[in-house]
Amino acid sequence: MNRPQRSDINRWKTARRLLAVAIPYLLLSTAQAADHVSLERDGARHHLDGKVVVEGQDGSLLFMANDSVLWLISKEEQLSRSSDDESFKWLDDEQLEKRLLKQLPVGFKIHRTAHYLIVYNTSPAYAAWCGSLYERLYRAFFGFWKKNGIELEEPDHRLVAIVFRDKGSYAQYARRDLGDATSGIIGYYNILSNRVVMYDLTGVNALARPGRRITSARQINQILMQPAAERTVATIVHEATHQLSYNSGLQIRLGGNPFWLSEGLAMFFESPDLKSSRGWRGIGNVNSVQLLQFRKHLRERAPDRISELLRRDAEFRQADAAQRAYADAWALTYFLLKTRKQQFVQYIKTLAETPPLGEPSEEEREAQFRDIFGVELEEMDTELIRYMRRLR
Repeated sequence: MNRPQRSDINRWKTARRLLAVAIPYLLLSTAQAADHVSLERDGARHHLDGKVVVEGQDGSLLFMANDSVLWLISKEEQLSRSSDDESFKWLDDEQLEKRLLKQLPVGFKIHRTAHYLIVYNTSPAYAAWCGSLYERLYRAFFGFWKKNGIELEEPDHRLVAIVFRDKGSYAQYARRDLGDATSGIIGYYNILSNRVVMYDLTGVNALARPGRRITSARQINQILMQPAAERTVATIVHEATHQLSYNSGLQIRLGGNPFWLSEGLAMFFESPDLKSSRGWRGIGNVNSVQLLQFRKHLRERAPDRISELLRRDAEFRQADAAQRAYADAWALTYFLLKTRKQQFVQYIKTLAETPPLGEPSEEEREAQFRDIFGVELEEMDTELIRYMRRLR
């Protein structure tokens, strides 16, 4: 998942300091009145139609535009602001498609599915394959949480995925979001734009024969069923899971979501079944890559490791520590869902009540977890390690 880049981070930090959270976050419905804001940023003027989600005491805004993009807007940037009696409405499909195509280079097309707009300039076959994979994940995602006691709200607007034809064109676009990290990331979810961005992965690491023309889902499946493609398929599902989590009410965009949970959930869903002709099937398979990493670091594991994950997110941003942090996040999520499912569901429901830009302190994050799970963390860690050692 992509966190905002430097300019967005500065606005985010400013917003966290200044915004007095007085308006509860809700999945927007057509019953709400529409708001309108004009602003100037980096020499360009923007007019936004949508809904104010949070307003700060100084007039700063967290604004949800009608294409589901979140804007953090300072008072100084605002040129005008108004509201009217008309109900808030998302852009319809044609309006959203027109806006998306205007924002992207010439040559992009649209593939529609029941719940997604796939915006692409690769082959129609690959766009359709992505759409089919996303729809399978969509059904499985909502079905999984319903079965486990969480009734989610299906989004009443299309979810967007942008698929570039190759790594070069993807990198040119992604650099504004990812900066120097672009070269090492093959796909991401941007929490502000609410879009998944990736490129045609059939050519990654020469999985396809040079010059081979991909014209069917069957050919794509054959390529992505190779063991070397395991991480590429996992990435697609991982980032799409982030998008679903933040558009269903499971998690709140810009809420106080601990990294270990956000990433742990995405990794719980991501593990591909390479024996499946569809590239991905099922939820909660053992993530062999993360299990191997978890076991690799056991000798140096500190007794307060769970406390560290609960309190701080910094390791997920550090190149030398991220691998271990992700592995530990997957292990803790998997362990809790398999052994303490009822408490885990309650924990997720509690976190979903945190409004956007609400950020609990380190102490509050740990206390919240302790209150729900009712166990000493070092005891839980001992049980977690024992469980992971037995896992196959």
